[in-house]
Amino acid sequence: MDFENLKNKKIKDVSKLIEKGQVCPEELTHFYLEKISRDSRAKDTFTEVFKKSALVSARESKKRAKAGLRKGALDGIPISVKDLADIKGELTAGGSSLTNKKKAEKNAVFVDDLKSQGLIILGKTHMTELAFSGLGLNPITATPVNPYNSDLVSGGSSSGSAVSVSRNYCLASIGSDTGGSVRIPAAWNNLVGLKTTHNIIDLTGVLKLCPSFDTLGPICKNIDDTNLLFNAMTKSKFRNLRNYKAGQFNFLIIKNMFFEQIDSDINDSFNVAIDKIIKSGATVEYKKISEIDRAFEISKTVFPAEAYAMWGHEIEKNPEKMFAPIRERFRSGQHILAHDYIFSLQKLYELRKSFLQKVKGFDAILAPTSPIKPPNITQLLDDHEFFTERNLLALRNTRIANSLNLCALTLPTETDFSGLMLMGRPNKEFDLMSISLTIEAIK
Repeated sequence: MDFENLKNKKIKDVSKLIEKGQVCPEELTHFYLEKISRDSRAKDTFTEVFKKSALVSARESKKRAKAGLRKGALDGIPISVKDLADIKGELTAGGSSLTNKKKAEKNAVFVDDLKSQGLIILGKTHMTELAFSGLGLNPITATPVNPYNSDLVSGGSSSGSAVSVSRNYCLASIGSDTGGSVRIPAAWNNLVGLKTTHNIIDLTGVLKLCPSFDTLGPICKNIDDTNLLFNAMTKSKFRNLRNYKAGQFNFLIIKNMFFEQIDSDINDSFNVAIDKIIKSGATVEYKKISEIDRAFEISKTVFPAEAYAMWGHEIEKNPEKMFAPIRERFRSGQHILAHDYIFSLQKLYELRKSFLQKVKGFDAILAPTSPIKPPNITQLLDDHEFFTERNLLALRNTRIANSLNLCALTLPTETDFSGLMLMGRPNKEFDLMSISLTIEAIK
């Protein structure tokens, strides 16, 4: 078996090969571990590779497969996990030199959920400092470079997660998304990334950034894989995604800020995708919705306030240990008053309700995932003002879904780095993925 060819297969197809005895979980895991050990670029992707425990898990999966006792479609499938999740006996660094160096005493809840279904965790992946950047640059620990152009960043904060999938070090990865940290690296690596509804996945054992907005989600090569991982993380009974015809859909494109300062290639790619969707029979409407602009303004208060509340005490002990632009982004929440934060959060809750009323009747909202392409690494390191400007712009479109507590995902388009984002109502991930499955198939 040429395991390298499995990169073009869906997880469910690899799973069928395991079930038939044509793929051995132990041999598959060994293949990925060897690939990681041989590739010098992997050291900037993985913080730690769990060779011993991964092979132990793989041997157990192999035994179950031989006995016809597999735990499900994900049993024996190797993945990676972002380094903000606790894994027993391992450090959780969160991309920072400030974090507690004590090894985790138990797994994060979602890690236990994945392991209970037979998934094999190959290692933890690099990320941006404390998850507070959308670019993927981390001069403190490591920067996983973009697989399509090594001069460019790969997107963050789940940078290593996306790169581990795009470089075929594993079949999928788990990242987190507080303002776009799954969707941006997925888009800039031509992958699928799902931002889940807040609190639909248990965050116990995961480093917090902004507790009112933090979410977990999978980064995969296709929608079917995304559905499998989402079900595993939510402990849901597996359901095959619905098969729709595009003519059943009524989509909304919000004309507010999503297209301001947009890269021309990304704008062109988005318009090509929309033309194909319309030609396939779907209806697309364009509107302006005031809640978008108001939510964006409120996010400037609530996100930095929560981030600094979570990490300010550690930052101020050793501020010199942080990359300056990220440190200063945290510090932008330092002087936000409690009553301003609480008032802003209440207003945001109200906006969520009125927004959902205004988008009734639409199956999903469509937008470019990020308005910009991945910037140059050297320029970001040398010019801190450029870093700050690019970082905020990269996160602008994705952050709306976090602010309004929507589920959202990004699909690759024909153009590198140009994700098509779909946003849906809270807790409607299954519907959003079913719609996305139809769009994914449109050529």
